[in-house]
Amino acid sequence: MKPEKRDKSFLEQFRCPTGSQGRTVAGLMNKGHRALSSWGLKKVRFDSSFMILDVGCGGGKNINRLASLAFQGKVFGIDYSKDMVKYSREMNRQLINQNQVEIVNGSVEKICFPDNFFDLVTAIETYYFWSNLLKASQEIIRVLKPGRSLLIINEMIKDGVFEVENAEIIAKTHVHLLTLNDIKSVMHSAGFVNIRTFIKSNSPWNLILAQKP
Repeated sequence: MKPEKRDKSFLEQFRCPTGSQGRTVAGLMNKGHRALSSWGLKKVRFDSSFMILDVGCGGGKNINRLASLAFQGKVFGIDYSKDMVKYSREMNRQLINQNQVEIVNGSVEKICFPDNFFDLVTAIETYYFWSNLLKASQEIIRVLKPGRSLLIINEMIKDGVFEVENAEIIAKTHVHLLTLNDIKSVMHSAGFVNIRTFIKSNSPWNLILAQKP
C-alpha cells in the first residue's frame, strides 16, 4: 500500500514494522491490500488442498484469505518482523488452532522449510524490501514443488512515471523498485520459467507469475 504522508519515523515502519507504530502499519496493510490482493489472486487457479507460503505476511489478513481458498490444505506465513508474526498470529488464531495456518519468524533469503514443499508462494507488497532479490528467488524456487508457481503482487511500479511522481515517499519508506523486465530477468536467473506479467488498466497495480520447471 502506498502510505499516506506521515513523519519519517512512521514511514520507516513499512520496511520492518515494530512496536505500536508497527501495529498501526499492520492494520493499514490489512485494510489497504484487500482490493489489491483480491485482484492478483484471481490470476491463480487454486486447489483446496494447496500448501501455500505467504512471504512477508505482515498483518496476516492475506493469510486469512488464502486459507479460505486452500481450506483442505495449509497456509504458512513468514515475516522478518517478530512483532508482525505476533500480530498475524492474533489475526489468525482460530485457523492456527485448527492447524490450517502456521506463522513463523524468518527471512525470505533463508526460508525455514524443506525443498519441494509448497504448491504456491505469494509475496504481496513485499519484494521492495528484500535485500537480495536473486537469493530470495532462489530460495523460493527451492521450496516450491516442480510445476508450481510464485505470485508477486505489487501496488507500486517502476515505469518511468510512478517512481518519479512518488520519489520522496519511496525514499522515506526505503522502497527499492525494479521494472517488470528487471524482475523477470532475475526470475529467469533463479531458474523460473513461463514468467508472465500483468498490469491493471489505468493503474500502477502489477503482478509477476512465475513457474518452477
